[in-house]
Amino acid sequence: MVIKVQDSILDHKTNDLESVSWRRINPLTLILINAVLPVVNMIFPSDKTVILSMTLSYMIFIIVGRYKTAIKSVFWIALGLLLYAINNTYLHSGTLEMMIKVSILFIPSILIAILIITGYNSSEILSALQRLHLPKILIIGLTITIRYIPTFKWEFSIIKQAMNIRGVKFSIFHPIRTFEYLIVPQLFRCVSLSLELTAAGLTKGIGSADKRSSYFYNKMGITDYFVIAIFLIGTIVIIGGFI
Repeated sequence: MVIKVQDSILDHKTNDLESVSWRRINPLTLILINAVLPVVNMIFPSDKTVILSMTLSYMIFIIVGRYKTAIKSVFWIALGLLLYAINNTYLHSGTLEMMIKVSILFIPSILIAILIITGYNSSEILSALQRLHLPKILIIGLTITIRYIPTFKWEFSIIKQAMNIRGVKFSIFHPIRTFEYLIVPQLFRCVSLSLELTAAGLTKGIGSADKRSSYFYNKMGITDYFVIAIFLIGTIVIIGGFI
């Protein structure tokens, strides 16, 4: 009786994992797309590649239900287009035009990177990267880097609060002094945080020579194949000159 109950519980968990895989995109899919997408945009820069990148990134955000982040990004895109129109009409600055174009070009990659950082924990990313059979030192470095980005944001806010308590104001009119007040404590925190993150990874067995098992359901689903197919078909059509 106990065995039957345990088997039913395991089957229920397996069904839950399979249902979750229909609603979530595998982090490996996002990592691969975000690695190839900037290369395609840089080698074949055009309005078509920008439209493809924007469409793909917003489709991903709609699938995972991150509507607020997508709406916020529309504001920044609109602001960039407004600055681009003002520059072409009044300023005629080639440097500003190039900066705006590059910023808009990389917004899709930034959006997908934000989703990877905020939507998945380090264990999920580590489990996904292991399927690529990359060198372990590279996987550890990427995982720690991705994990440190939100930690850096939290530490930055703490440093700003400490500056306000001591009467040191964050001012854009004194960039060198402000940069010094921010970067010096951040560097010291980087050393201690890197040690803490490394220790946490070693505790989870990240340095083990044996193959690690994973708690997370990291198989590719229909949604992953759909997103990859849209990306590949769109890229081939644009590069081949079919549209």
